[in-house]
Amino acid sequence: MTTIELIDKLIDITTKRPEVLSGFDWQDTQLMIELEIDNRKSLYPEGQYSYLIDSIRDQFNILRSESAKSVCNKATVNSCLILLKGFISSLPDLDFATSFLQNAAFEHEKLIHFTDNTAIILGDSHVNFFSGNNKLTFKAISDGINVCPNITDYKFTCLHLGPCLAYNCMNENSKYAFYNKVNFLCDNFIRPGAKICVCLGEIDIRAHVFKEKDLQKRPWEDICDNIIANYMDFLIELKSRGFRVYCWGPIASMPDNTSEEEELKALAAEGLFDQELISVGSEASRNTATAYFNQKLSDECAKGGITFMSIFDQMVDKDMKTDVSFLSDDKCHLNSDVIKIAEKIWISREFI
Repeated sequence: MTTIELIDKLIDITTKRPEVLSGFDWQDTQLMIELEIDNRKSLYPEGQYSYLIDSIRDQFNILRSESAKSVCNKATVNSCLILLKGFISSLPDLDFATSFLQNAAFEHEKLIHFTDNTAIILGDSHVNFFSGNNKLTFKAISDGINVCPNITDYKFTCLHLGPCLAYNCMNENSKYAFYNKVNFLCDNFIRPGAKICVCLGEIDIRAHVFKEKDLQKRPWEDICDNIIANYMDFLIELKSRGFRVYCWGPIASMPDNTSEEEELKALAAEGLFDQELISVGSEASRNTATAYFNQKLSDECAKGGITFMSIFDQMVDKDMKTDVSFLSDDKCHLNSDVIKIAEKIWISREFI
């Protein structure tokens, strides 16, 4: 039942059987209406939003006062309900509002990018690290494209395109449509000649390399080579479009048997988390593969005139165990304190 339908039902009850509303609890109805407005909060100036909420609460105070009586005043109750219906009927359509807000956010971020000549960071959730946010912080600016609000002094625009794979980065029909999104951004958002740092590969290694090794009965090195080949095709194509292309290598893998990973596995078993993102292989095995992947990718980038950057070597010990002090609370992404270490790498590679 929609909010409007609920109010119509209450108006009908008030008209036919007003005695039913004596002692009526209005809390759920009030929460429903306030939620309708809260979903559109960003559309209103603060003063107007506060006025709407206060006006609604005033009406519910009157309704509670009437319901406290042995016989409520039918005219007063109906007047309040009709006024509340008017509030809800005048609200912008939520689908339109969402689209409007995304378009506004898209143009705002584009203006910042063009005005400040920001470097674009695009890829999977690891782009969030560049924004300085310790927790994953995404704001939708288009369908399947999020910006991570930048809280650093670096001139970065961090674009999260979903849990995309390096292996599928040239595939127009891939699940998260990475290639299509990048083409859209190149045509409609990214300024010509901009610096672009691509951040992919951690999910490939964590969740797919050792799974595919067993499925295909091939060495994991071959699986990594295939991923790198596809990744390089994408990076070279991006460079051919006139952009200054950088590549951020995959970080060290999350530790074995963390409570965070066990929770994700439980959610995946219930269909509440993507099974394709669950770790396969031991921590040491995945980090060994990451070391191979980064070295091979670095070599290929050098051949193709792509600047490669990585913090991986500083994150692992001689046994290929991950130093968890580099990781955020989710044990998968870098924490924001590490940005000062990364800064030295970015400076040395003339990225900043």
